[in-house]
Amino acid sequence: MSASIWNRLAAEFEDSVCDITASSGAQLARLLDKLRITRRHTLVDAGCGIGTFVERFGDRFGSVTAFDFAASMVRRARRRCKQFDHTKWRTLPLEDAARKLGPIGDLVVCLNVVTSPDEKLRLRQWESLAGLMKSKSYLLVVVPSLESARAISHQTVEAFFGTASEQSDLICRLDTPQKHYSRPELRKIFNSLGMSVLSLQRIQYPASDDGVECTTAVSPWDWACLAGSTKNK
Repeated sequence: MSASIWNRLAAEFEDSVCDITASSGAQLARLLDKLRITRRHTLVDAGCGIGTFVERFGDRFGSVTAFDFAASMVRRARRRCKQFDHTKWRTLPLEDAARKLGPIGDLVVCLNVVTSPDEKLRLRQWESLAGLMKSKSYLLVVVPSLESARAISHQTVEAFFGTASEQSDLICRLDTPQKHYSRPELRKIFNSLGMSVLSLQRIQYPASDDGVECTTAVSPWDWACLAGSTKNK
């Protein structure tokens, strides 16, 4: 979706957008606990939205850089996180971030951002995430799960406007096609970026975030991947 649409959604973000940190922050915390993060380290929140990740975890880091391509999102995030005076806020598209900021992150976090139906744009965004990482740093990415969407569609035919039953990996959310990833595909992506996958696991969230009622044992999930850089910068 365009920046103008996301700017309009900023005021109603909590009601309109699946915020994985808000719904599943305890699961993210367990992933972060695998790392030896101290106040010497820098966090980069790539696609920060209204700042939920910074608000919850920003005090673990000595400095934070957070950006989003929608200016209204950044303004809301800055207001919500005004206590974090060690944070720099930027309005910036992910695909341009590495070129403008350089390799500044000990941990780069990107939550449900690389979902464009445009394959070339996604490739630029993945490469930009890698370019934001220092040597011997980490990348935590959450992306929509293709396996989950198809499992939920078997329970609820109306889910995702019926698009999850098709062969395509583009599935509609908020009336907009979004890229969903399979587990094997994610491993290939991280390997191609020269990263070592440390953890690739489900991160579950409430079915209501997808606008469906889930009454069986299968609950929806995103893929959360924690990877380490194996390249010297």
